[in-house]
Amino acid sequence: MTGPSLVNRLGSWIKRVDSRADTSEVSQLRKKVNELERELDCVRKNHSNGVPSIDSSNPASPALFDDSELCAIKQEIELLRNEMQENIAAIHRLEILTLSTRIDLLNEFGKALPPTFARRTRTSSKPKGFSFGIITNGQRPAKLFKLIDSIKFQRISPDRFEILIAGVVDVLKNQEGVSLFPMEQAAVEGRLGAMRNVLAQNSRFNKFVSLDDDFLLHPNWALAVDQVKDDFDLATGIIVNPDLSRYCDWVNIIENYTFLRTYDETFDKCQYVTGGYGIYKDFVFEEHQWNDSLGFYQGEDVSFSRKLFDSGFQLKFIPKAIVMHDDERYRQKGYGVVRLKSARSCAVDPNLALKMEKLCPRTLS
Repeated sequence: MTGPSLVNRLGSWIKRVDSRADTSEVSQLRKKVNELERELDCVRKNHSNGVPSIDSSNPASPALFDDSELCAIKQEIELLRNEMQENIAAIHRLEILTLSTRIDLLNEFGKALPPTFARRTRTSSKPKGFSFGIITNGQRPAKLFKLIDSIKFQRISPDRFEILIAGVVDVLKNQEGVSLFPMEQAAVEGRLGAMRNVLAQNSRFNKFVSLDDDFLLHPNWALAVDQVKDDFDLATGIIVNPDLSRYCDWVNIIENYTFLRTYDETFDKCQYVTGGYGIYKDFVFEEHQWNDSLGFYQGEDVSFSRKLFDSGFQLKFIPKAIVMHDDERYRQKGYGVVRLKSARSCAVDPNLALKMEKLCPRTLS
């Protein structure tokens, strides 16, 4: 196929794309780009081997691409890629426009679900309040500042909460009301448990809230937790993705795989609490801590949950204690959670498309 022929085809596809395209049109564009990529690969191989590339539909057309034609085709591919990304962005903007209505529905849904019956097994020794323990690698400062703001918007009395942050914390040096624990090496190595242990050991209040730096608290989060009157050992709540689908909130771990449970199911020992969000009473840390040697995706949260549940601690589900996992790559898919992954970071089949990568299996340690 000749250079002008491919360019003409690209031009006709681009004219069919506008900012109102739905997901089916985006899918069709991805398929067309994949076809074009394969054709270009064949042309490059033939060109490098000195074999003419023949357009069977037009025998009289030029046999080879010259450098200017290849450059033009690459520019057209990049333009098509940008158009596709703009269409995806338009879909996200539509989701944002309907966000307030969906949040209202979520609030009513949370009110309709009562907390589970898991009770407190021991008595706290620290004063009542919240110690928010946040870990960060310093690469998402905007999200981190949004999380801090969502904590301060909770209308908690200043003498009843504190914010502690571990990891790469240079960006927070001028932030008032925040205790910093520099742990750059642990952050680089992905030793999330090591950072959480330092924060828990330095907490002053009886409720330690474990948070990653890309979470946000619902405006009524603290009110929902206070309503259960500290009657729990450890607790979690509804966790949503930015599109308000479910993240790993009320979940089982079975044969190393994560499964979302229905919210009306009672606690069982096959569950685990994601490290990104959990509420732990102070007495939990008198005997247990996270495994500080585990790195990225080595299941430090699964390991910690298993130790706690085997020791007899109970997990309470507080539906109205809603948080958001503020990362647009994540989506619920059936009873699991998937992550959108850029094709450029895929080692296999690097086509111009968004790839789906499952979060599970999880590693048990």
